[in-house]
Amino acid sequence: MRYEKTLQRFARNLLNSRRKRPSMLMASILLTYRCTQRCQQCSAPHIQTQRPFMPVNDVRQVLDTLSRQGTQGITFSGGEPMLHPELDACVRLAKERHFLRVHLLTSLFGPDDMVERTIDIVLRHGISVSCSFDGFGKLADELRGVPDVAETVMRNMHKLDKANRQRRRPVQVGVNVALNRRNLSQLPDIIAFVEELGWKINIDIYRWASERHSEVDQLKLEPNDELRAAIELALRSPSVLTPDWLLKGFITYLEGNAPKRCPYLDLPSFGSKFFINPDGEVEVCIGGSIGNILRNTPEELFTSAAWWQRLREFKKCPGCWNTCYTLTSGLFYEKRPEDILKMLRLTFPGREFPRVFSCYRSKQTGTPSRVESAWC
Repeated sequence: MRYEKTLQRFARNLLNSRRKRPSMLMASILLTYRCTQRCQQCSAPHIQTQRPFMPVNDVRQVLDTLSRQGTQGITFSGGEPMLHPELDACVRLAKERHFLRVHLLTSLFGPDDMVERTIDIVLRHGISVSCSFDGFGKLADELRGVPDVAETVMRNMHKLDKANRQRRRPVQVGVNVALNRRNLSQLPDIIAFVEELGWKINIDIYRWASERHSEVDQLKLEPNDELRAAIELALRSPSVLTPDWLLKGFITYLEGNAPKRCPYLDLPSFGSKFFINPDGEVEVCIGGSIGNILRNTPEELFTSAAWWQRLREFKKCPGCWNTCYTLTSGLFYEKRPEDILKMLRLTFPGREFPRVFSCYRSKQTGTPSRVESAWC
């Protein structure tokens, strides 16, 4: 049934591609704006809304609409999705619709009973999960706006890891690192900790162009030798799934010389990414609603004046360089098999991909690359 649904959605993806319409291939559903942290760079917890959580009936309607549109992957996020009182039902509804990917993006920071309930949900339904981890000690507390962040999250990561290893088929678990000027010096220790745990790492850089992000000067990175050394370290780590071309491009981007990579323009059907707010409003990378998925069909969304206005804004935008948006567009330009493999594993965590991808270079040159050594 799962593969039948995937093929049906793929047929829809091809139809949308011919019409140059977004398939909403990867959709993030924000179950709530509420959060257990108060991160310096994030404005989500401060957003005022009449409904604290997306009701389960609305989640069901959104999932059905996305399935018909051709969506292949669902990410539940927030705010902090662990706070949703019916998170179990939300995940179950997504699994029942046989999406290729169901993922939970969380902080793993909260009361023990809430975290343990979430771990049970993740493992019982067999979905992938990633958590944010930006540093240690006092620095982590300042970045995340609450006390004892690193200690709490590390403890909960170990809880999840221990329970996950007891599964016959462990789910994929990972860490998202938002690299900024303040935590740059801690990246070696972060990578070492995650490598020892056996998890995967996605590295991004601090950005503030979106309405959801706050501009903080002390977090802004500079293209200096310290950043270059951090990138070289990440390139050598077998745990880092961020494609090499994306990591190497951080410096070029910060210098203002990176090519523009916009998924909404380069790869509209397969690359466009959308965020569905708790009230059903659909937003894009820079913010601003294009309509409400609870009241408007996808056809109405992508023929609306708001959508055409976003497209005009995308054309004027200087571009960004991060895993949220640049990654899918980069597939259109980057053809290295090992980077394609990493992108697939990052986009569809927990899925097995043919070994022909991971062993490509060893058959061509006789020397396995870093990625192939880790996965073959």
